Amino acid sequence: MKYQIKNFLGSDIEFNDLVRIKNLVNHDHIIHVDDVKKEWFQRDKKLISHKILLYDKMILIGYLSYEQGRDENSRTCFFDIKLDPKFNQKGLRKLLYEEMLKCVKEFNCTKFTTSLFQHLNYYEYEQFLKNNNFKIGQVNFESSCDISNFDINRYSEFMNQLLSHGFIFYDSKNEMKDFPNHYKKLEKLIWTCSKDIPIPDGIIHTREPYEEYIKDQIDYEDNYYGTEVVCVKDGEYIGSTNLCVFPKSEPNKAWTGSLGVLRKYRRMGIATGLKIKVIEFLMKKGIKEIRTDNEENNPMYHINVALGFKPEPSSLDYVKIIT
Repeated sequence: MKYQIKNFLGSDIEFNDLVRIKNLVNHDHIIHVDDVKKEWFQRDKKLISHKILLYDKMILIGYLSYEQGRDENSRTCFFDIKLDPKFNQKGLRKLLYEEMLKCVKEFNCTKFTTSLFQHLNYYEYEQFLKNNNFKIGQVNFESSCDISNFDINRYSEFMNQLLSHGFIFYDSKNEMKDFPNHYKKLEKLIWTCSKDIPIPDGIIHTREPYEEYIKDQIDYEDNYYGTEVVCVKDGEYIGSTNLCVFPKSEPNKAWTGSLGVLRKYRRMGIATGLKIKVIEFLMKKGIKEIRTDNEENNPMYHINVALGFKPEPSSLDYVKIIT
């Protein structure tokens, strides 16, 4: 057979080849090999995860990554296929997919989910999913904002009004380390808010163990910290958002991780205040662009538009359930 499937061993050569393939497909993001390595070695090893590699002779031309879901999602497989575009229309995604089907029997998988963008680079992947009876589980509106000339002073009165009502915004890493039980309260806030974030039907929100949260938080603050802003009122953590920066590949761009506000404080301008404070902090760091995404019915999308965010190709979550 011309093409060969091999198991991933974690060698430097393999990591470099994975990044090469990723960057051939990615339409808006440059990946650095050190970040891919870190993500792999930082993963929760209690969950089953693997990479399946596809070679043409001695050259890596594609791969499939998959990971078992946590707790209630333990029979769900989250996966991604990347293929050198020169090898489209040769049925090679099917080879990788069928190999994964054999592997995921290890955790009795009954559900598969993957994501892609409404962009030409992902057209062949989308056709493959449709041909294999995957359905769209969720549409996410992606957007970007050029903050290099953002008029932060325009929002001074708005932010002063929030302050007058007792809503105070802090930078988590640089201003809150001495707050009592800071990380415990922050993790609880993020988990509480995350349960209201829309996700595809059949996928359940799960809470990672606190030790995993702290491990990831330390890595984030040490290596990828753009800013994490927390809104506090009377000592209670009521809203937060965090953004990552990848200094080795795109040091002038920040990517939104999450944004949430406790239910009883919604529709008070807190989410807008978090976004404005984020922009203020990032501008001081010389960041030029912010990227974010919102489920198509999420009102946060309209807040972003009002602040000057522009649409990018939407992302689609595809799901398939088997019995």
